Amino acid sequence: MPARSTDAADGPATGAPPMRRVVVASFLGATFEWFDFGLYGTSAAIVFNKEFFPTMTPLVGTLLAFATAAVGYLARPIGGLIFGHFGDRLGRKSMLTTTMLIMGVSTVLIGALPTYGTIGVTATFLLVGLRVLQGIGLGGEYAGAALNTLESAPEGRRGFFGSLPQVGNPAGGLLATLLVAACATMPEDQYLLWGWRIPFLLSAVLLVFGLYFRLRLTEPKEFAEVKRAGKQAKVPVLELLRTCPRNFFLALGARAVDAVAGNVFGGLAIAYGVTVIGVDRDVVLFASAAAAAVEIAYVPFIGRLANRVSRKRIYLFGVALIAVMSYPFFLGIGSGNAVLIVLVMIASLSFASGTEFAVQSTLLAEVFPVHLRYTAISLVYQLTATLGGLSNLAAVSILIAMDGSPWLVAGLLVVIAAIGFWCTAKLRPATSPATAALPATTRALPGAAE
Repeated sequence: MPARSTDAADGPATGAPPMRRVVVASFLGATFEWFDFGLYGTSAAIVFNKEFFPTMTPLVGTLLAFATAAVGYLARPIGGLIFGHFGDRLGRKSMLTTTMLIMGVSTVLIGALPTYGTIGVTATFLLVGLRVLQGIGLGGEYAGAALNTLESAPEGRRGFFGSLPQVGNPAGGLLATLLVAACATMPEDQYLLWGWRIPFLLSAVLLVFGLYFRLRLTEPKEFAEVKRAGKQAKVPVLELLRTCPRNFFLALGARAVDAVAGNVFGGLAIAYGVTVIGVDRDVVLFASAAAAAVEIAYVPFIGRLANRVSRKRIYLFGVALIAVMSYPFFLGIGSGNAVLIVLVMIASLSFASGTEFAVQSTLLAEVFPVHLRYTAISLVYQLTATLGGLSNLAAVSILIAMDGSPWLVAGLLVVIAAIGFWCTAKLRPATSPATAALPATTRALPGAAE
């Protein structure tokens, strides 16, 4: 992270926190949120199918475990709509604190939840309820963390600063994978009895640290200008659909490829490798951790590049890489070779998916005006995240129907990537009469969509 050098780089002279503090608060919060959500996905693939659906066959149990995970994705648009509305009406800071509390408490409670063997089907209902709360909390997190950084960032460096909250995704996923892998080294009967709970309960520590930093934030400068001018939308979602329908629907198509690819290259890889191919669980977990570690370093590199190169071009290149890697990914996992599995996971998750993910929040912010951004980005991200969450459910169903063959899943991923490529190419920078009276930097981020 670059050291502070000028007032412009650190923050406005109005008493706002320095840029470093803004980045740390957004990054830690995003890491914590993705740790919680990723922890559930990893546990669904290797624990919940046994502990909450023990009467099913392994693959069907995995399908049902992913179904509970998908419920969280279904809840995310609800959270996006709620927190997007108040984030555009009242401000970014209070929404970030609230989403973190909802996610944190839900995750800790999952770690204390009785299993099917203790209270029967009630355990499954409680698990689903807590997963819904996780989804609602995460629904408002992504846009808030991204905008808190982007709307405070200095001109000419928004590509880089916009990529830093994105690092929270692989960082949180890596932390979750490492903790699960460490706990999974204990004897399996002990791990299934109580060891899997440790990462969920430890999230309470991350919650305290994240809240400490977020409570010290102020509103980012660009939204503060909107608020001072009294330009907030009365009902942001209605104004969004009235003034920006084209970019909204194109953004949905552009973001969908990342949502689906991230789940296929991530959670499905673990389930497919362990359940269908019979790869040792530790090999797949190591490959997932290695991919996340590479992505942590790779995303800021792409962010720096995005200070000089069009964010749209970078995003298009990443989408094309996803299509190219679709078939090699399953070939590598299906080989059962540990080295090949690690290589295809890094190529797919770190480089292909990581390229477009690095510039995603900046690109989305650039196609929506400030007074509608929280709602727009929340809905775009969370509606497509729902599609992504359901993709694992659909993919496992296809694997069952195709007797474990992954090629139809790979083909569908190529089709989704092609749609995402076209939609991204059609996006245009934000224009809106509602913000015409605001400073130019508040109407749309510069250097943007092309």
